[in-house]
Amino acid sequence: MKNRWHTSVLKGQIMRKSFLTRWLFLAILALLISACNSDTKKTSGEAPAGSEEAQQPLSLKTDYSIVPGERVGGITATSTEADIKALYGEEQVEYRSVYIGEGESQPGIAVFPNTPNELEIVWDIAAATGNPEFIRISHDSADWHTVQGVAVGTTLENLQQINGRPFQLYGFGWDYGGLVNDWKGGKLNGHLIIALEPEVWEKVGAEVSGDRSFSSDDPQIMALGARVASMVITFRR
Repeated sequence: MKNRWHTSVLKGQIMRKSFLTRWLFLAILALLISACNSDTKKTSGEAPAGSEEAQQPLSLKTDYSIVPGERVGGITATSTEADIKALYGEEQVEYRSVYIGEGESQPGIAVFPNTPNELEIVWDIAAATGNPEFIRISHDSADWHTVQGVAVGTTLENLQQINGRPFQLYGFGWDYGGLVNDWKGGKLNGHLIIALEPEVWEKVGAEVSGDRSFSSDDPQIMALGARVASMVITFRR
């Protein structure tokens, strides 16, 4: 058993390369799980339409704030490719087949490609609208942050503080490892889909791994020094 577990840990380390590319696929699962918590609660941390937070800032081109469910910078649920090019410049947009997991890809674009502020956008092809379905952010040094202060690199402790209460996440070391599956009625909501990753994979043992849920304030989880590895933002329709 011990050798098998050591092998599992090594697989977890190797998994780092593909870790960030799976979350667009996993976003579908997380959105379904948290749907009941997201749109039915006005205390969920979303800024109501028309509020100061939800208003688009004057300088959208240099704004890196996110209101989950509403906008990512100047990109909204109704933005088209032409809108995004007009906002950020054609030279800042690159066509891309975006990997969404399970061997599947969807047509999309990258904004600020191959830079720390890269956004990967997948189009809502099922609805044939030409509007964003998901936006993924996965670079540690990105300037993007939610209006509540969540960014790639945010610690688990800070994430819990921003949420206002402990939340629930899956154990590590498997396909859905570290995915937040329930904000437990806190200030954050299902339009912000978070994947956490341990700071040091060698600390991940069988007691915090696998297909089961943990509270973010579990001492064994907190000991891992987990941080936000990827954010996926969806839009309210």
